[in-house]
Amino acid sequence: MAKFELEEKLNPLFDRGQEEQGKPKAPKKKKGRPQKPDIVRGNSVQEGLTQDYTRATFILRVDLVERLKNYAYTERLSMKEAINKLVGEALKREETRLKKQGKEILDRKGGK
Repeated sequence: MAKFELEEKLNPLFDRGQEEQGKPKAPKKKKGRPQKPDIVRGNSVQEGLTQDYTRATFILRVDLVERLKNYAYTERLSMKEAINKLVGEALKREETRLKKQGKEILDRKGGK
């Protein structure tokens, strides 16, 4: 008689057949990191912003950044507000100038 058979007869804890039949199998764990359901998936450029805004990165001269910061401080605006105001006004001026010349700002094609 083998050692395994003897242990099965003497101690019911060693009965492997009953363990497998009596207990349901645990579902296999998925590999990798668990997904977080509360994370917003999609356009990461607009994540955390309202529909009207997007993120953009620009490289500016140091003196222009300092002037922009001074303007924002003087007008008690955030940098975001100051940039939106100044760029909006500059684009209006350019559109007016181009209309006088019989031109217009073209919509670019492709990409976002």
